[in-house]
Amino acid sequence: MNVPPEVVEVLRQWVRKAEHDLEAANRIMAIEEGCPFDTVCFHCQQAAEKYLKCLLTYLGIQAPRTHDLKALAALIPLEQRFPVQVEDLAGLQALEIGRHESSLALALARAIMTLRRVASGGLAG
Repeated sequence: MNVPPEVVEVLRQWVRKAEHDLEAANRIMAIEEGCPFDTVCFHCQQAAEKYLKCLLTYLGIQAPRTHDLKALAALIPLEQRFPVQVEDLAGLQALEIGRHESSLALALARAIMTLRRVASGGLAG
């Protein structure tokens, strides 16, 4: 896919920010006692949102101004779909959050990161 250099730079910035969110989530999750699980999920949601918007932009699809991961995922063409259930994306915005939900959120954000890397030919951050 031929992406203009100025768009590639914007995509790289989004990827860097998403990877920072994911790194923050990983570091926070390592806290044994008193881990703020809601903060882990917040950073995972942010990472997933940035990765999805990055992928949409890479594919030439205008990413809407929304934080709704399900709405963003629904815009991805079928041939680019990933093995994450769209319904699972709502879990990143859940209110009842513990270690289990936070672990699932991390796995989900990592899956979306992998999808973005594969679909965009490894566009590096």
